[in-house]
Amino acid sequence: MQIPKALIDRYLKAITAGRAVNMPDPLSDLSHFDADIRTMRSRALRAGHLDWLRLSIDALLARPEGRISAFAGLRYPFNDEDLVAVLSRAYDMIWPDQPRSEPGDELDLEFADIDAEAWLQHYAR
Repeated sequence: MQIPKALIDRYLKAITAGRAVNMPDPLSDLSHFDADIRTMRSRALRAGHLDWLRLSIDALLARPEGRISAFAGLRYPFNDEDLVAVLSRAYDMIWPDQPRSEPGDELDLEFADIDAEAWLQHYAR
């Protein structure tokens, strides 16, 4: 299934371009990202996209290779392992009672350059 990359990137930017990346060593303590994670959750919840965000983060964590780097942002040099660590923390904070998918069991999502508004109209039914 295709999902608009821009839709998910909009929420992940709260982390990849948030307050934590301005710290000297943001990954020294992942709790530096907690406020940014709460911001991401609030934005997605307000827009009604929290389920799509969960499915997307779950899919990225289950199969990050070749996909997760597309969400690294530009303000901090995240590598794939860094993003997995931060998104794992985010998933566990936001959905503590939702187990993550094992590799191969996640929703087969392709993060595509497609129109987010048209996509949302189709899937928001």
